[in-house]
Order: sequence, then C-alpha cells, then structure tokens
Amino acid sequence: MKFPMEKSVHKEVFGIDIIEFCSSDNTSFPLDGAVAYFRNNEYPCKINHGFYEMFYILDGECSVIFEDKIVNLKKGDMHIIEPEKKHLTRAKYADIFIVCNPPFDIKNVEFCEMDY
Repeated sequence: MKFPMEKSVHKEVFGIDIIEFCSSDNTSFPLDGAVAYFRNNEYPCKINHGFYEMFYILDGECSVIFEDKIVNLKKGDMHIIEPEKKHLTRAKYADIFIVCNPPFDIKNVEFCEMDY
C-alpha cells in the first residue's frame, strides 16, 4: 500500500513539524506512519493507552525519557515504546519515522507530568 508524499498531511504539534502518511481515519489498516521533525524541542510527557509506538531515527539524535531510564537514540536506531509507559521525547535535532499499532488516536493519549 503506497502513501505518496503529495497526499500526506502536514501538522505542527507542540512546535514539532509532523508529516502524516496515513492516519486513524483509515480503520482498515492496522498501523499508521508519520515523520516528526524535532528542532530543539520536546513532546509533552504522555502515556499511550492501547497502542505501541515505534521510533526509527532517520537523522540526528533524541532521548526518550521514562520514569526509570533514559533511552538515547541516534541515526539508524529503532525503539518501540510499549502501551501504558509514561515517556517524554526530547531532541535538539532529529528526524524520526514513527509507526503506531493500532493507529494513533489522540483519544488514547494521556498527557501527564514526568516525575524525574
């Protein structure tokens, strides 16, 4: 299944540019994909309820901060965040390909504070 760039949706969320290639509007497909362009910012602390989130670092570096550890990722690294894990993503410069299974739905995201 092809998702051409010209049909993607560009959003700015919390100061991060996001290009969505497929979204939860397509309920027949079991995952979605987007590229997030971090430029000296962070995504708020959150808990994903009921979906996995995979990060593949296309360029740059980022940190995913959990309550009990910090995972540092660089170009070529991949990390999967399990459901129900409180985390915060921070990067000075990173292009991250993100895949969610099942597809991302903001109703399944709880924004919270990080106690670190």
